[in-house]
Amino acid sequence: MSAKTKGINASELKYIAILAMLIDHIAWLFIPTAEAAGQAMHFVGRITAPVMCFFISEGYHYTKNLRRYFTRMCIFAVISHFAYAYCFNGGFLENGTESVIATLTLSLLTVHVVNSEKIIMALKLPIILFIAYFAEQCDWGATLIIFTLTFELARGNRKNQLIAYSVSAFIYVMPVIGLLINGHDIFWENIYKFGVFLPVPLLMLYNGEKGGGKYTKWVFYIFYPAHLILLQYLNLRYS
Repeated sequence: MSAKTKGINASELKYIAILAMLIDHIAWLFIPTAEAAGQAMHFVGRITAPVMCFFISEGYHYTKNLRRYFTRMCIFAVISHFAYAYCFNGGFLENGTESVIATLTLSLLTVHVVNSEKIIMALKLPIILFIAYFAEQCDWGATLIIFTLTFELARGNRKNQLIAYSVSAFIYVMPVIGLLINGHDIFWENIYKFGVFLPVPLLMLYNGEKGGGKYTKWVFYIFYPAHLILLQYLNLRYS
């Protein structure tokens, strides 16, 4: 049996992202954001979305069937809409911000626009801006479109990917730095956003291997809506 390659494979990274997401959502429902515990848990939770953006870019190039991949994302975006609405908007049928699965689906569409030879260059930026507009109605907003693009446009050089991502992450936290400079007390409730830098060392350890088993790819898609429903049920049951 061959020795395991050093580093973290894709499945292990996704499991880390899932755990970070669970910690983050537990904090949103049960721990006040102003408390140190809430800040720490949300800080860890910033791992998930950027890591999934990285794998959206990777998945686009490794999938054997892009149409099936996109269809799967769309189906789980619809399923997650109801789970997210139940957890954060007040009920399964309530309108509000869409889930991060919807944002990641739009991120996948953005990657396709970037790589499509059927779309002329002059139209690509307007289309991406149009997609980003719709992303603003979803969890994390157009930020995830930008994160995904940093990984996609620098793909092929991990160091350049992480530099590009770090620059976009710094831009993301600039408003928080502004709060500190201007002496706003609300700064202390936004420290957790600096957790967007946590994916950098994790992705440095990524060894490029898939890992996991035949059904590993389904874990995130199933866990996401399932844990939202469970957490909100517990919140309503014991609050």
